[in-house]
Amino acid sequence: MTKVTFDQKYASNKLYWGAKPSNLVKNFAKLAKIDHALDLGMGEGRDSIYLAKEQFKVTGVDQSEVGVEKCRKRAEKLGLKLKTVTDDVRHFKIAKNKYSLIVSSSLFQYITKSEAHQVASDIIAGLKKGGLIIASVFTYDDPRYKEFKKKCNELEPGSFLQVSGDIYSLYDCRELMSFFDSLRLLYYTEYDYYETHAGKGAHWHGVAELVAKKV
Repeated sequence: MTKVTFDQKYASNKLYWGAKPSNLVKNFAKLAKIDHALDLGMGEGRDSIYLAKEQFKVTGVDQSEVGVEKCRKRAEKLGLKLKTVTDDVRHFKIAKNKYSLIVSSSLFQYITKSEAHQVASDIIAGLKKGGLIIASVFTYDDPRYKEFKKKCNELEPGSFLQVSGDIYSLYDCRELMSFFDSLRLLYYTEYDYYETHAGKGAHWHGVAELVAKKV
């Protein structure tokens, strides 16, 4: 989605994605060494805030100035040290061999798959030996896939240009795994779930989740 779209989503005083960290990050971040962590597409910072509480040296990146500012203010109020960067993740330069943990939570569906492949390559290069990637995407099982196939321009397989100008990508079975096939897979699952976060009404998603380690 475009910066304008996310700025609009985050304009409310409420947290669009909620304050709690994603379950995937909460369950698996403990496997990473406490060191530098990078949260790509952090939104309003729910995972960045959690990781900072867990003593990681966190850098959170997002293109939405509104989301970044909400995260910065929350961190300040909580007395947490957290670096925030307003930037498009497609342009953000990931330092090589720096991070013990990189999070890409629901990021890749908002860029084309070819762009996601490049970001994934940069993530791998950015991990230290022993570092973890925690990633999630929406899949072809998502009910919107058939809708997008009918109504949207398909820029490349699974990547759609919506009438709004926003890009949305959905992923095939095990496709996320292929992005990180040079890493040691620690966890992978695909499932459907019924989401009820504060930003919009309840709805279904098809999800793939991955945790992998650089060895």
